[in-house]
Amino acid sequence: MILYEVERLTEDECYRALSKIPDHPTQMLIFFSLPSSVQMECVRRFLFNY
Repeated sequence: MILYEVERLTEDECYRALSKIPDHPTQMLIFFSLPSSVQMECVRRFLFNY
């Protein structure tokens, strides 16, 4: 699972993202297209709706 490979992403953040991703398939596509250096911030913003 690629979420577990995102540096500094907590286990809780991974589980929360996994529960939200099915409702937002476009966000998932964007995430996979990003460089790994910004994936963590992308997930956090997704989780907190920035």
